[in-house]
Amino acid sequence: MANVGDKTRFGIFSPVSGIKKNVPIILTLTPDNMNVQLKDGKIIRRRMRKATLLNAETKVQTPDANPIIRYHTFIKRSTGTQYVLAFTKAHIYQWNTATLAFDTKFTCSADCENWETVNYNDKVVATNNVDKVLVWDTTGNFVALDDTTNGIEYSAGVYLTKAKYVTTFENYLILGYTYESGASYPQRVRWNDIGDETNWLTGNKGSVEIGQADKITGFGHYQGFLIIFKETSHYKVWLVGVPYIFNALQLSNKVGCQCSGSIINDSKGRLYWYSSEGTFKEITAGTISDDIQTDIVAKIEPDSVELIKSVFLDNTEEVCWSIPYSNALNNLLIIFKEGKWLLVDLAIPSFGGFKEA
Repeated sequence: MANVGDKTRFGIFSPVSGIKKNVPIILTLTPDNMNVQLKDGKIIRRRMRKATLLNAETKVQTPDANPIIRYHTFIKRSTGTQYVLAFTKAHIYQWNTATLAFDTKFTCSADCENWETVNYNDKVVATNNVDKVLVWDTTGNFVALDDTTNGIEYSAGVYLTKAKYVTTFENYLILGYTYESGASYPQRVRWNDIGDETNWLTGNKGSVEIGQADKITGFGHYQGFLIIFKETSHYKVWLVGVPYIFNALQLSNKVGCQCSGSIINDSKGRLYWYSSEGTFKEITAGTISDDIQTDIVAKIEPDSVELIKSVFLDNTEEVCWSIPYSNALNNLLIIFKEGKWLLVDLAIPSFGGFKEA
């Protein structure tokens, strides 16, 4: 028998049916592996990165006492200074390396469920589908992208007031699933004039509706293309220049993405996500989760799918997802590397990291 965090048991051999075929293939860990933690010469656990920001050896809680749902590490090109940002449902905080405490950089107008962040023009752009799209240049607090009271003006006297998703592509800042002029546009993407996050009125700015009725669920990148995921479909987008700026091609009208937090690239540029079929996929290989589908993936809590978070661990060349496994909160890590899976019983609501000076 095999255990996964004492939550489920599954047989690996039967005298009738023989060896079970869909048992997770566990990555081998040996004492000389740099990624294990030893005690008295024995492997006691897989070495993980530190789970919290510390003041000396004391864990530091966010001032609002809410879990961190997104981290963002930013190195400002003009100065070489590194910044670590933490996002909760109610605030944006900056980790202050001098005082070893969280400094408040923004207070949400209402609790949000998710944050999306990108670096653009040596600044951080953030959106939460509650407040206006925000920007931070490392001085002061986050402010509305155009720093006005009405939102982003994309036509004379007409404003975009919030967006669910954000990415960058070919030196454009791209917003998806927008709220404009008092109405929601779940199929819309909108972009600024090239290289200028302050200009959405003139130049190469524009917008387009992607696909049919299913809603945009996130952005990915693959082989120089922007991949736009929707509920039951996905598209690739590429730059064509004026007057159209972008062109799009549907890659699938059957497979979409359930959670933007599941979308991740590895060091070879391969693109992974948690699909509308309830499987983990790679864009060329298709479904990769067959080995853990029945015992693990099929038990992801349906009402908590949007909590899934992903990260690529560059030091071990692994793709990692934190999932709500038979639970309303994330409580299990599933780690994938070259066709093999590793399961770690660990609760992580978000991933992030920085290198100490």
